[in-house]
Amino acid sequence: MGDWITVTELANMKGVGPRRTRAILAELGFLVSEGHGRNLKLRLANWVTERGWGKRQRSYRGTQFDVIGPDGRRWIEHRWDDAVGEFSALSTLGQTARDHLAAFRERRLNPDMPVQEQVCWFAFYYPDLSQTEKARIIGVTQPIVSKYEAIRRRQLAASVARRNAPLAPKGSPVQHHD
Repeated sequence: MGDWITVTELANMKGVGPRRTRAILAELGFLVSEGHGRNLKLRLANWVTERGWGKRQRSYRGTQFDVIGPDGRRWIEHRWDDAVGEFSALSTLGQTARDHLAAFRERRLNPDMPVQEQVCWFAFYYPDLSQTEKARIIGVTQPIVSKYEAIRRRQLAASVARRNAPLAPKGSPVQHHD
């Protein structure tokens, strides 16, 4: 398609991971969150497609993906360094949390942690850290952090409800709560 590239290709050009690139582009307003729950995705903002700076494509398998044109890349290039600086800015608590997470990951047999696991780790060890700072450290958007924190709250509430449920009387069939 000539000079049109995907967000992943932009990430490779910038030497930044695709997830972090998407979060930075969301910080710029170039990408916006669409969908809910499992279907939450970052897609080109309407103003980007209206200006012809990006297009929504569909692969032969039906998968949707976005591409960025030369004008969109120029717009991003002019704002990239400032956006990266702003995206990377953390409070003292955020810097401490980032360093502790890095140290924790180094001690693990497998240092890879899915995003949801990192969000839960922050929720447990740094409950006062803002969702925005968690997102910046992990390299995702704030709505992703919010989604995983909501899942964690529901799971904890269900666990407490099961723990506090009355026991079945002796001799009665055991009831399972799924």
